[in-house]
Amino acid sequence: MTQVTQATVETVRAMLISDLLERWPAAADVFHDYAMACVGCAVAPFYTIEGAALVYGLPPEQFAADLLRAIESSA
Repeated sequence: MTQVTQATVETVRAMLISDLLERWPAAADVFHDYAMACVGCAVAPFYTIEGAALVYGLPPEQFAADLLRAIESSA
């Protein structure tokens, strides 16, 4: 698991999907809001947040910022 002490847009973008969801389960709602099938996906342990955003044609910066908002509001 990637060690992140403070979440920032940059650290969120670089995290693996499975690591992010393990640490902040509430972030799953953001994936669902974007109709992304990443939650529970077999390749989630291998894709970064940025990579997943690009696969789905989303701007990585905006997607990471939305995840960060969910992370901060669940704290």
